[in-house]
Amino acid sequence: MDGLLIVVTVLSLVVALVMSVVAWRASTEERQRAAARVAALSAAAGMAQPPHAQPSAATDRIASRPWRAAPAPAQENASAPAIETAAPAVVLNTGFLGASAATLDTGSHQRGLAVAAAVFAVLLGAFALVRVGGGNQVANSVPASVPLELLSLRHERDGGNLLVTGLVRNPQAGPPVERVSAVVLLFGPQGAFVTSATAPIDFVRLASGEESPFVVRMQAPSSVARYRVSFRTEDGTVTHVDRRDGGAQAAPVALTRQ
Repeated sequence: MDGLLIVVTVLSLVVALVMSVVAWRASTEERQRAAARVAALSAAAGMAQPPHAQPSAATDRIASRPWRAAPAPAQENASAPAIETAAPAVVLNTGFLGASAATLDTGSHQRGLAVAAAVFAVLLGAFALVRVGGGNQVANSVPASVPLELLSLRHERDGGNLLVTGLVRNPQAGPPVERVSAVVLLFGPQGAFVTSATAPIDFVRLASGEESPFVVRMQAPSSVARYRVSFRTEDGTVTHVDRRDGGAQAAPVALTRQ
């Protein structure tokens, strides 16, 4: 599950990066097209006057004496209605590289989409990290609330060696646990710690309600008088309760007891 969340996060970041590049290229191309349209309109505006049109006398007078206003043209036919003719106007929008307002709005919209995609990817990555961290916290807290059960425990001395065997069970209410190891701690006559040894239990995965034996072999000096058994996983120590005959025993087991 954690690996899947990491893969989804990486893919989201890649998609956000690709969308940002696409938006940038689209905005650049749109600005280039707008510049080309402005250049074409500018060229068309320069050729708005027909080439065959001849300047009139009034136009010559205005050109030679611009401080005088041109006389009003005489109306040849007073009874004829006046016809107003408006020359076509060429409107050029002054923006960046001559781009129109619509072009600038399109680029801003595309950049907004890229920013939104990047924000979405960041939020998705943060959600994945929270899920991964929350899953680890749950996994670490479950063994403490549902402890394992120690069903049997025996030991045997062989010269300078000590063989400890037992049976551990995961209760029905407990979640599955993996890679559980049995830890044997040795103590001297006065309760001082001497040494310890660790060995994995026989079952790599202990499902709910399953039992697994374990065997721990270690060297035990003659000064060792007692030992204690505990269990741990890769995440830390796993709590357990003693379900053997006689009830729970908090004190270490004496080596003289069979």
